[in-house]
Amino acid sequence: MYKLLENLRAGRVSHGMLGKGGVNLVQHLASAGHEFLIVDMMHSNVDWTELSHVAWKARAVGMYPFVRLPANPWGAGAAVPDRRFPVDAERAFGAGVEGLIWSISSVEEARLMAHMGRDSHQGAPVTSAQELSDATEHSGSTRLLLPLIESLGALEALDDILAIDGISGVFIGCTDLAEVLGHPLDYLHPEVLAAVEKACKLAKTRGKIVLANTGYAFPSIEGQVAHAKALKKCGVNMLMLQTIEFNLYVIAKSVSDAVRAG
Repeated sequence: MYKLLENLRAGRVSHGMLGKGGVNLVQHLASAGHEFLIVDMMHSNVDWTELSHVAWKARAVGMYPFVRLPANPWGAGAAVPDRRFPVDAERAFGAGVEGLIWSISSVEEARLMAHMGRDSHQGAPVTSAQELSDATEHSGSTRLLLPLIESLGALEALDDILAIDGISGVFIGCTDLAEVLGHPLDYLHPEVLAAVEKACKLAKTRGKIVLANTGYAFPSIEGQVAHAKALKKCGVNMLMLQTIEFNLYVIAKSVSDAVRAG
């Protein structure tokens, strides 16, 4: 069993990161105590082959593998439901992914995916009725479907989204949430924190979970820790400690600045 799922059932907060590829990084995150990894296919050049390598490596070391599917919930086309989501979900499951994250602009875009929680596809042969039953049971007990809330349309429909059977909870994207609320990069603004806290309360009443990220406004380890603690206080179940690449930037810049200053 994944430690992430154990933590969720026990009411403990889990930590993870989002990455734009790199199978060799998986072991480092696992060794650092992270329980989940999100492979970003929305803002990266990760293809399905690389996704598969990363997902199966994560499974091998006991780290829960999510994928963030490509999406665009903003702009003129936001009102048109993206029916590509279930297609990409099938490919992701075939690549070894366990959990799905996709950015939505409406309840319908969440509802389109709700049935995927019991989809039997897992990238492995199914040759008998028993194997099919086992695969479906595994999916039902393991899959996490977390639509990403980072648009006003999704935020306004939050309770309706959480009410959908098959949706595990929501991912609050703090960077874009702060921007659409009129407070760009001000993650600790009372209105932004209130929105996160409201999401957590709504989710708890429906037996659902909330994932939130620490954002890009803190170019230091201390800043990320402070925001993470604020999110924990709001009641989030899963903390995404920003991206692997951003944390590499933070560390590399800190070391370089200190060396130059010396």
